Amino acid sequence: MERIGELLSELPKDYVRVVIQILTADSWNRLDRDVNFYQLGLGIGRIIDKVDRETIKLLIKSCEYYQSLCRGIAKGMEGIEVDKDLLLYLGNLSEIMAMEILANLELYRFPDVTEKLALIVSQLKHVPNVGSNIARQFDKFPLESRKRIIDMFKDNIMFLYEFLQSVNLSKIDDLEEFLGKSHEIDEIIGYRLYEVNDRIKEKLLNYPYIASGVGKGFQNLSYYWKRKVMEKVKEDKEFAKGFLSTIDFSSLEDEFTVALVEIGRHGDLARVLGKNLGGSFPYLTEDLKTLALNMAEKNSDFAYGFGEGISEALSSFSNFIRGKIYELKKEDQEKILNLALNSESFAKGFLTVLNSLFFFEDREKVLEFIIKYKEYLPNFIEQFGRRLNEFDLSKLLSLKGEIGIELGKTLCRNFANLKRENKELILRWINENGDLKEGFLEC
Repeated sequence: MERIGELLSELPKDYVRVVIQILTADSWNRLDRDVNFYQLGLGIGRIIDKVDRETIKLLIKSCEYYQSLCRGIAKGMEGIEVDKDLLLYLGNLSEIMAMEILANLELYRFPDVTEKLALIVSQLKHVPNVGSNIARQFDKFPLESRKRIIDMFKDNIMFLYEFLQSVNLSKIDDLEEFLGKSHEIDEIIGYRLYEVNDRIKEKLLNYPYIASGVGKGFQNLSYYWKRKVMEKVKEDKEFAKGFLSTIDFSSLEDEFTVALVEIGRHGDLARVLGKNLGGSFPYLTEDLKTLALNMAEKNSDFAYGFGEGISEALSSFSNFIRGKIYELKKEDQEKILNLALNSESFAKGFLTVLNSLFFFEDREKVLEFIIKYKEYLPNFIEQFGRRLNEFDLSKLLSLKGEIGIELGKTLCRNFANLKRENKELILRWINENGDLKEGFLEC
């Protein structure tokens, strides 16, 4: 396909039109459609200055349906000398083409062209790679052009997210203008607080929006600024909430750990602190684990957050994707299940995600716990599925009422997968428990 693109300039205009019609007609139902058009675009981009304007107009019109064609054209132009008038012509033909030029080419030599293309693209919400590409060459643009480009995209969340992730924040004036637009952007600015000068740091710390990002990037700050951040945490409850939700206690200096535990002992902050420590429990020091478990016994707000943090972390698919393994040692599992049996507040938080219970090896204690909180049993039973054989069913088969009916339905749906002894046990109990029988026969 690239070779076809490179030969287009040598064909008569009528032939070019026919070739494009054939390619588009053939590609409608092809699984490799996008790849084919991208490769075709690469070839065209390499010889774009040799293609007449009428043919270019016909090609760019196809980008409305085949965006990968425009992406390929822009990528093919990379590294070759292209007249700035041609760049403007391409961008004026299509917002998509203008966007792909901004996303793929170095344009700092043509700041006026960049601004005009940015104006064309600024109304689009989906502008992948534009922000990161502008950021890579931001230093090379004249100061006034930088300001105008940023002003055009100041309300585009995708652009700002990519741009602020890639650019050195010390090059940006008035960062506070971007705050409050999205949590992700606030977090990037907070995380990269270490990049800006002291005057800007002082100014940004007045905005609680950035607190969760500051927590994530705390270890990147100098000791002096760590102390300044801690002062802010002590005096501003909203800032403290965000900070406590993300600070990594596993790598924190002892003096800051002691201060934060004290700050987070009460009310909403206790729940936030508990959730953080629960979500990072396997990575904590033994002393901090013991402290967390003791606090959960005495502080109901902390206990609920602690249980919630453990539950969500154990069942988090995003942690799995990132390769962050949350694995509790056997002795930690035992301590947590004992806490769940003795603290109602912890238990309610711990039961936020029922799937987390399947990560505990002591099935007998898990069953004891879930029976104690019968209101959660129907959902728990529904999630048993093929794992019913892992539990001692004799402790459940006497349950009556709605729970007994739900258990009967679940046992029926999974009957074929049960061990022989469990099948025999169920059949005996069906004759003794009418609710269990009702659910079993209803299935």
